[in-house]
Amino acid sequence: MTRDHVDLLPLNTLRVPAMAEHFAEVTMASQLPGLLAHARANHWPLTVLGEGSNVVLGDFLPGLVLAIRSKGITVLDDGDTHVRIQVAAGENWHMFVRWCLQRGYFGLENLALIPGSVGAAPIQNIGAYGVEVGRFVESVQCRLLPSGEQRELNREDCAFGYRDSVFKRELSDVALIVSVIFVLPKIPRPVTTYPSLANYLEAHEIAGPTAQQVFDAVVDIRSNRLPDPEALPNVGSFFKNPVLGEEQFQGLLERFPAMPHYEDPAGHKLPAAWLIEQCGFKQRGGAVRVHAEHALVIINPEQRPAREISALAREITDEVRARFGILLEPEPRRYGIFEQ
Repeated sequence: MTRDHVDLLPLNTLRVPAMAEHFAEVTMASQLPGLLAHARANHWPLTVLGEGSNVVLGDFLPGLVLAIRSKGITVLDDGDTHVRIQVAAGENWHMFVRWCLQRGYFGLENLALIPGSVGAAPIQNIGAYGVEVGRFVESVQCRLLPSGEQRELNREDCAFGYRDSVFKRELSDVALIVSVIFVLPKIPRPVTTYPSLANYLEAHEIAGPTAQQVFDAVVDIRSNRLPDPEALPNVGSFFKNPVLGEEQFQGLLERFPAMPHYEDPAGHKLPAAWLIEQCGFKQRGGAVRVHAEHALVIINPEQRPAREISALAREITDEVRARFGILLEPEPRRYGIFEQ
């Protein structure tokens, strides 16, 4: 069942005013064939929304907006060392991480408190504190929007990269994720090498932490560093951390000896928050502004329109490029028509 002219402001965590031309909630995967056929018959473009936590919506979204609200967690295979779990796309990500930990299924604890749904996790290949979700994904079940065809992609098909996947490239706005199958270890091997997590554990005198202690530490760190979207509308980290080649990195290190960095398989990774902070954005005011405690976060407390978000993002990008020669890449995806 579709509705017309639906206000999407409550359905995006940045709280930008946005209007869907047509709208439907998907609570069961069985609804999809009919909705997709209806959209094709009417020549409606399609936009898929999870919990609206990693998107910037334009003022108007033409066609049909599908809000994925499907639920269900099924243990497919419970072995001695690993468990296979199929999870519906509409499940809340943090709740799923907590559900796993309570049952002795490990690996996702570093990804606690990341906002959004399970179906959105593979698109972004969400990652935090030294762990990316892609390493635990066995396959992704989806429907292709143009045809309604069902498709299952294995981990290799998903082509996971840093905050990247096939769903942001070849299958961008083509594949609608229905469910994800995860393979998780039942033997805990906590990952604690990420600097801010390691420093937290050391400061709290936690040596050899359990998975639960890592989960609790991540929740505490994120709660203190990142504003709650319910209190201050935001989409979390707005820009990716850039990865530099050797020559560019060494050149910058000569100019900025105190520049923080850490090694990545692809090169030298720099904190985008540091680059933005060096340009003074944390000290600037405005209805749309950079958060005073975390320069990677753009906040929208007055629920201003998307064009003001885009204007600030462009200003940040331009100033960082002018000072450091680095082009920052936004993390959130853009949907709809943006008025000037």
